[in-house]
Parts: sequence; structure tokens; C-alpha cells
Amino acid sequence: MSLGKPACLTMKVKQIFDFAYGLAALESGRPDEAVFAFERIAANNRNQQRVRLELARAYFLSENYAAAETLFLEVLESNPTANVRANIQAFLQLIDQAQSASENQFAWNVGISTGTDSNINSATELGVIDTPIGDVTLSAGGQEIDDTFTEYRGGFNYLRPIDNNRNVSFQVNYNHRNNHIIDQFDLTINSGQIGYNWGLNSRLRYSHALRIQKVDLDREKFQSSATFLNTVQRAGNNGWSQALTGAYTLVRYATGQNANANLRDINQILLSGVLTKSTNNNQLSASIFFADDNIQRDVGKNNETQMTGLAIVDQYLLAPRHLLYGRASLQNSEHQAADPIFAVNRDNETFSASVGWIWQLMPTFTVTTDFTFTDNESNIDLYSFDRQRFQVGFRIQI
Repeated sequence: MSLGKPACLTMKVKQIFDFAYGLAALESGRPDEAVFAFERIAANNRNQQRVRLELARAYFLSENYAAAETLFLEVLESNPTANVRANIQAFLQLIDQAQSASENQFAWNVGISTGTDSNINSATELGVIDTPIGDVTLSAGGQEIDDTFTEYRGGFNYLRPIDNNRNVSFQVNYNHRNNHIIDQFDLTINSGQIGYNWGLNSRLRYSHALRIQKVDLDREKFQSSATFLNTVQRAGNNGWSQALTGAYTLVRYATGQNANANLRDINQILLSGVLTKSTNNNQLSASIFFADDNIQRDVGKNNETQMTGLAIVDQYLLAPRHLLYGRASLQNSEHQAADPIFAVNRDNETFSASVGWIWQLMPTFTVTTDFTFTDNESNIDLYSFDRQRFQVGFRIQI
């Protein structure tokens, strides 16, 4: 970025040499050396605007933003030409962004929503199931249950920069769903995550994170998991970006309510890729994933699955504070051993679609509306179901 006209030729020969050396150091990526050269000249040429500008630029490139900002503002007060003023304003904006990026960031959020769910237990609507040993009549708790609910959410995020290219992050989230009629399927999810994020440049970013999660069903321990995630993100040209994620998860089930629950304990490997195209008011993403379970007890082999899936998500900015979104996904889950009751390997095809509207009523206050439809088709009738859920709520974020 050019900052002004050539330096005045009234400088002494040694100073002219220092000036040329400083420019060469800047252009070759050695801003610290440029700082020394320009400081020597500036000490004896306080009124040389071009020297002060180049020294400010050297400070900026060596990440001494306070010194750079001071010099740029001093030159602005001298009423420079329009071209120089525009360039200084551009640098001041970059300094503001860089200083913001170097500050600790802390945000918290709380939210509440309410709605209806046609099938809170994801169960079949059938009352009688055909099995190899004859027809079995399902109890009311084994069939789909319709209920209304209220959901409470809260969390906070903390990010601490190490330098311009690296930071560490910490997140905690709480989610509790209270069904109004049937408490048996009330769900509470607590999770925490710590991450390390870094980049080779502004286009290529990496993140490594450890996530711990605990799930309670009807306020009793149900499941816990630990996940190690690794993600690489690449920002391309013309709004294109790509991301690739690998995750390894340990899932363990509590045996308090069911002595055989630990037959479902697995270690899972997951790979996913996302391709995104962004424009001024729209963002379209397509993703695919593959997951493979490793069951921890051979007697529970029928709970081991291989999953493949794809999803498409579109977000459209209808107006400055109104975001519409839609999501559609298809997932196939193949169990790796025969079901102990039905004597066949279970195979599920799950289709899900969501539409929603997010209205940012105020900078810290958001209203949300969401409708989700899920259809699960299984070769075992007991596991086939459909589900419709509608909810509306708000979120406060500071």
C-alpha cells in the first residue's frame, strides 16, 4: 500500500541510505529492521511526513499496533492529501481489527423455547409387532407419545488469543428439555469443550478440541461421551470454502436403570467434509459423513453400526435482521449383527428436514422459530417412526 510521495531529497546521504534500506527491509518481509532504519531518520526529521508514514507502516507490520496508531493519527492531524488520508484510514481500520483479534473474548447466552412434539420417544405408532415368536402387543410407553415441552438453554464461550495466528477456546453448554406430561423422556445435556486453533495464513485454519458430554434421562444418568476432534478449514475464492473433520468418540451408557445398557458402549470414528458457497445474502452448504462403531462387548454386536449420510443447508438473509434457513439430511445406519429378537441385521434410512426463521429483534435479543420433520424407515417395524416438532423461543446473547 503506497503511503505518499517520495521522501524529501534534502535528507543527508546517510539518511537517504537508511530510508532506502528501510523500504527494502519492508518489501522483503523484515519489518523489525525497517523500524530501526526509519527511527534513525525520524529522530532528526520530525517533519518528514513520508518517513513518519513508513515508520508507522513498519510498526504495523511488526505488530506494534499502539505505536503505529499514534504515528498515523499524528500525520492525520497535519491535514495530508486525500490519497494519503485514505491510506491512513485503511491502516487504522486494520489496526482496530488486529487489536480486537488480540483481546480476550467472552460471551454468554441464555434461551428458552416451547413447542409441540408428536413423538418424544421416537417410537413406532404400531400397537402390535410381528416377531419370530409371534405377535407382541406393545405397552403405551413403547408406542409414540405426543407431548408439549419447554426447553431451557445456556452457555458461555471464552477465547484467549496467543498471537495473530493462534488461540485457545473454552465452551460450556447446558440444555434441558422438560416434557409437560411425560417426565420419563425429559432430557438434560451438559457439555464442555476446550480447543486449540491455529492457521498457516488467513485462508487455512486448523483446530483441535476435546469435548466432554453428559446426558441425563428423567434426571438420572443415561450416557456420557468424550470426543477428540480435528478440523481443517480452507477459505477459497469467490465465497467458496471447505472443511474436513475427523473425530474419535468414546460413548458409555449408565447401567442404573438398565443392567444391560453397557452392551451399547462403543468407540466411534467419524469423518465428514463440508463444501460451502457464500454470497452477500445467502450461504449454501453440502456435507457428507461416514461413521464406524467399534462395540466394546461382543455380546452387544447388534448395537454396532456403520453410518453414512449427507446434508444440505441453506441460509438466506431476507432482510438485515431476518434469517431464513432450511436443512435436509439423509442417513443410512447398518447394524453389524442380527437383532437378538428379530434375527435379522437392522437397517435404517432416516430422512430429516427443518425450516426456520431467526429474527434479531435487538443486537442481543433473538427470536427463533423452527419446524422439523423426521421419518425413519427400518426393515424391522418396531424401529420405524415419524416425528414432527415445532418450537418458538428467544435467545439473549452478550
